[in-house]
Amino acid sequence: MKDIDPHAITLPLDAIRRSWERCAASGLRTDEPLPDTRNQRTSLSDRLEANARLVTYAQPIMEHLHQQIARSSSTILLADDSGVILRSVGDQDFLERAARISLKPGHSWSEAVMGTNAIGTALAEQRPVAVIGAEHYLDRNKFLTCIATPIHAPTGGVLGILDVSSSVCMTQVHAQALLQTTAEIIENRLIETVVDAAVVIRFHHQPEALGSPLEGLAVFDEAGGLLACNRRAERLLGIADTQLTRPPFWNIFETRWNTVLDHALQSSVRPTKLRCHRGREFVAHVLVSNLQRVRPASTKEVRPTPRPRAPHTLDDLDLGDKTVNHAVRRARRILGLDIPLLVQGETGTGKEVFAQAFHHSGPRREGPFVAINCAAIPATLIEAELFGYSAGAYTGARGDGARGKLREANGGTLFLDEIGDMPLKLQAVLLRVLETRRVTPLGGGPEEEIDLSLVCASHRSLKTLCENGGFRPDLYFRLSAMSLSLPALRERSDIESMARRILQEESPNRPVRLSASTLDLIRRHPWPGNIRQLKNALRLATAMLGPDEDTLTPEHLPQELLEDPDAPAPLPPSQSLRAAEIRLVEDTVSRHNGNISAAARELGITRTTLYRKLRQMSSL
Repeated sequence: MKDIDPHAITLPLDAIRRSWERCAASGLRTDEPLPDTRNQRTSLSDRLEANARLVTYAQPIMEHLHQQIARSSSTILLADDSGVILRSVGDQDFLERAARISLKPGHSWSEAVMGTNAIGTALAEQRPVAVIGAEHYLDRNKFLTCIATPIHAPTGGVLGILDVSSSVCMTQVHAQALLQTTAEIIENRLIETVVDAAVVIRFHHQPEALGSPLEGLAVFDEAGGLLACNRRAERLLGIADTQLTRPPFWNIFETRWNTVLDHALQSSVRPTKLRCHRGREFVAHVLVSNLQRVRPASTKEVRPTPRPRAPHTLDDLDLGDKTVNHAVRRARRILGLDIPLLVQGETGTGKEVFAQAFHHSGPRREGPFVAINCAAIPATLIEAELFGYSAGAYTGARGDGARGKLREANGGTLFLDEIGDMPLKLQAVLLRVLETRRVTPLGGGPEEEIDLSLVCASHRSLKTLCENGGFRPDLYFRLSAMSLSLPALRERSDIESMARRILQEESPNRPVRLSASTLDLIRRHPWPGNIRQLKNALRLATAMLGPDEDTLTPEHLPQELLEDPDAPAPLPPSQSLRAAEIRLVEDTVSRHNGNISAAARELGITRTTLYRKLRQMSSL
């Protein structure tokens, strides 16, 4: 007998009957007039504020989903946990017809108000549902074909409802699959950003499923407590979603928690293996989120409060490497001048540290240093982040508006990290601001003059992006008047001085030395994660020191550093073109922490194409 998918969306007839019985019991008539929702409309802004995280992560993903079903006379709807619609994205012809039956933001579609319908019945049944045509309780809704699925909160329970509604018959299997995948992507983004998350683990028993919608996702606090996991992780690990208390890491896996931390602090993109107590072995990517120190959960150690460290200047970065010295000398020449600085280099080479040092070395050092990562913010939100907005600029905007990063940086320095990921449309607006030095917030309002120093960074070649059509040449020429490249750590001659200074910063109240054998390992390691990886490795090594020890030896270092760097890397199981493409897609999505927009831009494909590739990979 074929297995039945527990998350299948088709709603049995007895469930439709239960819903109709609930509607009749509540006193609803099938010809019920439209409710007076004027009071509900005034509370929409309050509901958007209460569901700000859900809306922030769902909006761009809803827009992507609509791109896949555009021109199908349909709309994508997001509702809160009481059935009130928060957001809608759809075809204009259907949106106008939907508005006539109040199928739009600010209106409740709970069963008590709108009878049997996908949003309200999904809430009542606490599961995905489809309500087709005459299955709707109210006569005026019978032209609809609706499919809805709950969006689960990271800590359990239903956070909201995602719905596809149409006036035509949809290919139900296709719509169900798209909707389910979209809801899980939203849930994963909410899980990844859980407060106090220190370690993020993505896992599956098949390595090729990592980076795809099939992977399990779990986040843990620093002590190993499970904070949240997605539904696929629950199924892979056998964790019931009804459990009130989440089990700690060591109650799930046989692998030691410290071993996982060791791997995570190396900032390695290579997967590791985890074995759970149920006997199943998984391949996993382990990523650090907010991990500060590694210590047993039972340890209550009181340490003196460290004195604030003085910010680095350009002179502090010059530790003896010739390439860095050249970059420092060139940057020093434009301090205080209206010349943008472009810093390029591999991920982890210290581009933001260089930008901060540039700021603290110049005449604007007393002003603010404002940083924004263009790859980490959805394309639909980055314009508001940069330029700010006036009160009421759009639905859900803060009542008092927002100044935006450009105006916040007035009198100081604005650092645009990963500038190559900025949308082309926004690049044109940024170019105008750089030329006029005036900013107008979204939604209108008076222009404001700004005086700031601009530093941009990218791990990709902007010149190559220009040649491929991914970056505006006029903006590139405006930004690249002073262009610097930071060397990879493996190419630097001052790695020993770098390591000693990191130790001094990590342990200011306890001098720590490096043994000769430890220094040799540090010099020979290739450091794919550059300075960031070195810092995390030394942070772990310092934490591993005993109370009476003051010298780091190889046994304190992460396991990866003890491996022979000259040993040949293991060959992949397949050298086929398909296998190479899968590895490239997985690595790119993983490197961008699941940010599909950023990964698609790096791969040079559309988000729709990338989602299609992920679905194809998940079916292998």
